Amino acid sequence: MKNIKYLFISLLAVFFIACEDDFETPNVTVPVQGTAPVLEEVTEAIDLILEKKNEKDTVVNLSWSAATYADPIGVRYYIQVDTVGNEFKNALEFERVSTTTTSITVGALNTLISTKYAPAKLVELEVRIRAFANEDLDNLYTASFTMKVTPYLDVAIPSELYIFGNATSATEISAALKAFGSDDIFTKYLKLTKDSLFKFSDKQASDGFDYNFGKFATVSENIEAAGDDAGNFKFTGETGWYAVTADFMSSSLTITPYMVESTTYGYDYDNLYIVGGYNSTDPFWDAANAVAMTKKSEGVFTIEKELQDGAEFKFIGQQSWGDLDWGNIAEKGQSGILAPKGKNDNITFDGADAVYNITVNLNAGTYTIEAKPVYPTELYMTGNGVGPDDENWDWKNKLQFVPVHSHPELFWKIVWMKGSGNFKCAPQPAWSNDFGREGDAVNGVYTKGGTDIPVPSTEGYYMVVVDLENNTIEIAEPKVYGMGNVFGGWDGGDPADLFTVDNANKVIKFDGVPNDGELRMYVDAPTLNCDWWQAEFIVLDGMIEFRGTGGDQTRVNVTAGDNISLNFLTGAGSITTP
Repeated sequence: MKNIKYLFISLLAVFFIACEDDFETPNVTVPVQGTAPVLEEVTEAIDLILEKKNEKDTVVNLSWSAATYADPIGVRYYIQVDTVGNEFKNALEFERVSTTTTSITVGALNTLISTKYAPAKLVELEVRIRAFANEDLDNLYTASFTMKVTPYLDVAIPSELYIFGNATSATEISAALKAFGSDDIFTKYLKLTKDSLFKFSDKQASDGFDYNFGKFATVSENIEAAGDDAGNFKFTGETGWYAVTADFMSSSLTITPYMVESTTYGYDYDNLYIVGGYNSTDPFWDAANAVAMTKKSEGVFTIEKELQDGAEFKFIGQQSWGDLDWGNIAEKGQSGILAPKGKNDNITFDGADAVYNITVNLNAGTYTIEAKPVYPTELYMTGNGVGPDDENWDWKNKLQFVPVHSHPELFWKIVWMKGSGNFKCAPQPAWSNDFGREGDAVNGVYTKGGTDIPVPSTEGYYMVVVDLENNTIEIAEPKVYGMGNVFGGWDGGDPADLFTVDNANKVIKFDGVPNDGELRMYVDAPTLNCDWWQAEFIVLDGMIEFRGTGGDQTRVNVTAGDNISLNFLTGAGSITTP
């Protein structure tokens, strides 16, 4: 009986073990099939040039039925993209979605396909939906549809674009030349130099975004990589005047000559004329009598003209309505950017009947209209550090500057400085429109501003030069030179002809002139940018007489060996024979 009992227990154990196996999920050796999703038909043909500016726009909306599997397991969906005819062997996929609808945007599609396809080239794609549950179950697919798209190089599109480099007339970023932009296409007409470098920026500053080599999908045959660390472009065409087109829609950069009929535009012409309706005296839109501009240098012309309100004009290369014609780029206005015939319109300007300096620079592809500056005809100084002892911020001694002939922006004065104190300047010997300095001097030159100007700590004569065009005030050692036959020549700047500064006796002198003849003297300083005769003076009737803006002065003769003494504090001058 005991053996039968044990046998019965063993049979029960086998039975329960067998039952336990029946309750376990069987291993899946073959994927369980299901029902594939069905894509809602895409009825409109898709043929697009993808553009950065439209990156948020929708290319296509997709909707499909849910995939079903034998087991109620969560399903995820992937949009697959591949080349037409490749049967999705190397498909690209968007991030998964769990719903049965999604949209493909321009930016998302461009980002996906740019990993495989070159920018700016048309590609034919096939698109479908892949349903996925888990690795034990088959992927299920919708039918596919096709699209034609041209991807773009994903580069930020600038609101402004500037070109610079030694291929252009603007070698530094601070002087970079602005291009005209419309619909993400930028154009600049200018001179380019063969085998030289250039690149672009979105601003005239070093912190701008560089648009260098690699930022365009295609470039014309006359452009190649410079191969430098800055990523410059190298222009390999012949030196000439070109249309540079940076097209961010197609991600292309092209440089082409510009032609009208049989005329290829250049940058160096003998003549340039202004024509239009810009004042009441010059011919009205009369090309045959257009007014000649002055050629300042290769490709640069200027003219001074009164301009009325509502003035309109342009520039022509001949006194006729011929092929050479420059105006404001694209439309009427005053952008400062030149464009040739067929690409320009009139320059417009409200001048209020004032006089302006008009400059055309074909090298840079620019024009400027600048009001002719109005400078004071007189200038004075006062302070507690200049002039006689009794001068103390009261204009008592009328310390007047000397105007420079043919340079209304320049004034000079040799003045006694007291070793301490300050001074300021004004266009009259009184307080109004007075000025001083801003900041500290660089090599003796201050920037014009409102702060008192300190005098040097050593008492004596000093030269002060005021340049109202460049807004500078210079304090320098006084340099007086002799000039002409009395001093043995007309070259100027000879150290042998330099007068001696005798601060102990408060004079500037020259002892023993070398030759007989007419006495000519002048002053010089680093910022006194003029010809010698424009800053000359003589001694006449015991006084220093300055030429200023006047004509030739009365000549005074000297004899070899004579001494010249100049007291700029009192204005006295003498010629004595030892």
